[in-house]
Amino acid sequence: MGAARKSIEIKELTIVNEIAKILSRGFNLDTALNEVLKSLYAFWDVRYSFIALYDRDSRVLRIVKAYGFTKEEIERGVFKKGEGITGKVFKTGFPVVLTSLPPGESSFINKTQIRDRLEGNESFISVPIKVGGTVIGVLSVFKSFSHRESIEKGLESLMIVGTLLGMFMKLNEELLEKEKEWEEEKKVLTEELKRNMSLEGVVGVSERINTLLEVVRKVALTDSTVLILGESGTGKSLIAKKIHILSDRREKPFITINCAAIPENLLEAELFGYEKGAFTGATARKKGKFELADGGTVFLDEIGDMPLSLQAKLLRVLQDKEVERLGGDRTIRVNVRIIAATNKNLETLVREGKFREDLYYRLNVVPIHIPPLRERKEDIPLLVEYFLEKFNKKYSKSVRFSPEAIRTLMEYPWHGNVRELENIVERLVIMNEGVIRDRELPSHILAYAEVIDIAPSSLPEELEKTERERIEEALKKTGYVKSRAAKLLGYTLRQLDYRIQKYGIEVKRF
Repeated sequence: MGAARKSIEIKELTIVNEIAKILSRGFNLDTALNEVLKSLYAFWDVRYSFIALYDRDSRVLRIVKAYGFTKEEIERGVFKKGEGITGKVFKTGFPVVLTSLPPGESSFINKTQIRDRLEGNESFISVPIKVGGTVIGVLSVFKSFSHRESIEKGLESLMIVGTLLGMFMKLNEELLEKEKEWEEEKKVLTEELKRNMSLEGVVGVSERINTLLEVVRKVALTDSTVLILGESGTGKSLIAKKIHILSDRREKPFITINCAAIPENLLEAELFGYEKGAFTGATARKKGKFELADGGTVFLDEIGDMPLSLQAKLLRVLQDKEVERLGGDRTIRVNVRIIAATNKNLETLVREGKFREDLYYRLNVVPIHIPPLRERKEDIPLLVEYFLEKFNKKYSKSVRFSPEAIRTLMEYPWHGNVRELENIVERLVIMNEGVIRDRELPSHILAYAEVIDIAPSSLPEELEKTERERIEEALKKTGYVKSRAAKLLGYTLRQLDYRIQKYGIEVKRF
């Protein structure tokens, strides 16, 4: 008798070990639960069993996996808290054992209607599945115990299995959260790399643009904080991206945050992230942009609009490379480069007490000023051609501008800068065919032209002379390698070849 009892105890231990092996094999949740119930049948002769988990949305327990049950019986397995044995175990956190299931047993409500298929000698054991001290579900079995088997030992084994299931589900939840965070990081990285790979060069031949590009090339080789200054529409974000893709951080994320477009409470959460339960609606942990950009670059656009309450936290990132999530107490190290941009005068904001002086000096390590379009008018024809090529291709058109229309565009002040010019070119390509003349230009541009009374001039000739000189200079700098010269000038190779032929420029061979 003692040997038989020992044999049964070893068998119960084998069941626990087998289930532990199953849960350690890296199965997904659905497969793991299915294998657990199959093992209970194979090693312990449990012909009917089920696992019910709590559904937070509907606030009921639902059978999510069962062995020996029909599809219809599983669908009927929905329990409220405290309803029947299953609901009672979930509510109290204590196991329940019914050594028999006679027809008059009122505590067993038979929701699945499986009792009709039972042989009549089965015991019903229901144990809680816990994560820490929280019950998240219930494991229930119908088993016939022989006279040599101990129901108490069986209950102990099932309690261990319930604990193992709870641990597995907790680890699975954490793994899913990690995978979700990784997918978010991968999505950000993929999107930013895709945009960066399609980023066109900064277009222009003016001295100011050449000087700007030279500064960009130099600062990109460092990890210095950069402050980009310029009016709205001048291309501050384009310059920030250019710095990133020319830097050693190019393979890491480039993440943009517009400080003026996001409310203060949301901006803090976006930048620094938050822990689960940090505020109403924070149902899961979320990494902030500084964490997501680790190893890469964070571009803070419209930094002049950042609330004072967040400026101190940003200063900590700049000084110590550390962040703390909302609702958390753990310091997280981050390796990010910060590029900021603004169209406001930060020195004035500092004097007015609207911007921290220490933060201003931390940001203003390398200031880059982007000139407004009206201060580099010689770049307008090149920008027009660049946008024409872009939108003609997009809309399958062959639109071009007359010389008179170009001259009128060059005289307009462009308060919206390059962005305004791009929008107008796109609109004109959409609405016109063939050659765009003065009369097809927007009414506000024509009205401005009438006020200043544009007269015929030698602007095209002067522009051509300047352009020819720039091309010759670029060819010399690059050893007459046309592909490199085109990149330096912001042209495509085809555009450069056209101009070389147009101006009769000699391309030396070495």
